[in-house]
Amino acid sequence: MSSKEEFSLDNQIYNDNLVYKSDDDLKTKLNAPSENSIKNANSKNNYPYPIKTRYDVKSTVSKPLNNSKGSESSTVYVKPNSKRQLKKFKNFFVNKVFTDTSYADGEYERASVAESGSESQPREQWGGQFEFILSCIGYAVGLGTIWRFPYLCYKNGGGAFLIPYLIFLILVGIPLFYLEFNVGQYTSQGPFMCWKMAPIFKGLGISMNTSSFYFCIYYNIIIGYSLYYLVLSFQSPLPWSKCDPSWASQNCTDFGDFQLLKCKGDDFYENPNGMCYNRSDLDTPIGWWSKEKRSQNTKPILPSQDYYYNYILNRTPGLENSGEIVWKLVIALGAAWIIVFFCIFKGIKSSGKVVYFTSVFPFVVLIILGINGWTLKGSEEGMLFFFKPDFLKLTEANVWFDAAVQVFFSMGTCSGGLITLSSYNKFTEHTLRNTFIITLTSSITAIFSGFVVFSYIGYLAHATNQQVKDVVSSGSGLSFIVFPFAATSIPGAPFWSVIFFIMMLTLGLDSQFATLEIVITSILDGVPKARKHKKLLIFSMCVAMFLLGLTFTTRGGAYWVEILDKFSSGWAVLMVGAMECVCIGWVYGYNKFKKDIGLMIGDKLANCFLSWYWATCWKFICPFLLFGLAIFSIIKYKPLQVDDYIYPEWANLIGHLMTISILSGTIGWAIYMIVDALFINKRSLKTLFKPEEAWGPLLPENRRLAVHLDNLKSLERSKSVSHFISDSSIIIN
Repeated sequence: MSSKEEFSLDNQIYNDNLVYKSDDDLKTKLNAPSENSIKNANSKNNYPYPIKTRYDVKSTVSKPLNNSKGSESSTVYVKPNSKRQLKKFKNFFVNKVFTDTSYADGEYERASVAESGSESQPREQWGGQFEFILSCIGYAVGLGTIWRFPYLCYKNGGGAFLIPYLIFLILVGIPLFYLEFNVGQYTSQGPFMCWKMAPIFKGLGISMNTSSFYFCIYYNIIIGYSLYYLVLSFQSPLPWSKCDPSWASQNCTDFGDFQLLKCKGDDFYENPNGMCYNRSDLDTPIGWWSKEKRSQNTKPILPSQDYYYNYILNRTPGLENSGEIVWKLVIALGAAWIIVFFCIFKGIKSSGKVVYFTSVFPFVVLIILGINGWTLKGSEEGMLFFFKPDFLKLTEANVWFDAAVQVFFSMGTCSGGLITLSSYNKFTEHTLRNTFIITLTSSITAIFSGFVVFSYIGYLAHATNQQVKDVVSSGSGLSFIVFPFAATSIPGAPFWSVIFFIMMLTLGLDSQFATLEIVITSILDGVPKARKHKKLLIFSMCVAMFLLGLTFTTRGGAYWVEILDKFSSGWAVLMVGAMECVCIGWVYGYNKFKKDIGLMIGDKLANCFLSWYWATCWKFICPFLLFGLAIFSIIKYKPLQVDDYIYPEWANLIGHLMTISILSGTIGWAIYMIVDALFINKRSLKTLFKPEEAWGPLLPENRRLAVHLDNLKSLERSKSVSHFISDSSIIIN
């Protein structure tokens, strides 16, 4: 050959020194085949399959001329063994071998991007690593950390709950968190499209989206409560600081002072039991006249508790009578959805900036409230109740079940949020470091918030002469009873109330952003053309969920909130988590997944001493514990009950249908795939457990690194281009 390494294909001239890998702007030499293989090549008439570019839609590729910026067209013919081989060869040949100054500008059709299901518009990425970490912390440290975790401690014997919580955090929470981080970042796709490593498990994405959909609907009404309280806080004194006869119950208590009736005169009768009666009706008491008798016989109710149930919610006695719509709650819910829309309508570029405030501000307020609460009388009794375990509670299965669900709830695992957030990461983000930063931050914050909440519960117990366990009714309203009362005990109460409910608002918004992004990302991944209308899609989703959420604005709406909170994060979520582990640990294989992780963070970290921990948890501990807990919770099921109210059977049935609908995504998809394999496309069932061709990193520059994947073995041929060309029977003269 000449010094310029020229070789021809049917009198068409090519230069190997002009070939480079344009994605990286790195020069790559093309090793020409031996002269013998060139001489033995057949004529082009046997190879009627052209490779095309935008420069020639017929059968040519563009080639720079020697010593010139111009170009001329040359025809390349390939005879593949099948259409699939042609597609693979075309992707490789266009993206890797031939080059042109216009290729770096994106003029060539990138076949590998099309093959991986990418859309015409590029996928968004976080503006920086800090935005991603804050978004994940905000997602994990939501309202559940402030009201759900202390509520479960309150319900399950205080500190006894910390033992199963920490056990499940180490054995289940952190491993699943790390698993989902890596799946999302490796595939750069949401939960609906990321399970291509085993097609039969793609229904996991449907289950995650269903669970997230339920969460979005009811969670925003809690944000609406916070928003309404925020508006009410701009007045002094705070409206819930004193018992008001228009909404206060008979047992309403003002900071330890009881509302007592002056039961004097001929028309009234002072009963020795402490109750006051009209002499005309000695069967119906009209109130208390004795403070001592009242404290002995009746549980006092705080003004904030009556204000929440009787004024904010205007709650009916039961779900059987949901009552009319409360229009002030409709306005609050609508305002909450408007805020959500304007914070996320530009995608992660806008929400990533919002989290700088929404993720940091709650920690500042929580610390301030904690310092104040720990100085109040009786706070030590509340914190002791929170910290001191009642070991007898550990014998109750519900305590362990609640701990496992709370780990899922607070960490955000198995709902698709972590996969979605990490899918917008750069391919080389340090998933191991981020996992420990976020999980430890979430757990420490949950425990810290428990000490803050229980310091005020202890103060309330001291102020009302009660035991800690009898102070406040359990439920999602804990944050709207304890903390509002706490604000009234601080000088400058309106100011503290305002910043507290801003904290509640920001905590809720962080979680709502990420959860709504799960559903939106799944739709956009499944229908890439919808990216052109993303703002319209987000607006439509917000309107639809607002309309569905109107149920929670009725007088019985709070009962529906409890149903969704109970059944949308129950045993079905545990089953989804267990099947995730089976998919990665057994079907796809831990060793393959470890290689995938190594591409992102390096083999040294992927194979560090923690690798045995991940393998053991993903393959054995997590599936065993999660399947076991799910089955046990079904066996030991009890009808839903909040305080003294037992939900009717039909309400529990609706809850069960919700749970089944979550799990049906996974099971229904698996059934569909089996039927499709056996009766429609008639292929081996083994294909349902092997990676699809599109499995792997989404972006072409990352897919080229994944040469260990069986479905991307063709990329290994890039190490020996001459062998690839000879096997594909390209004629070179």
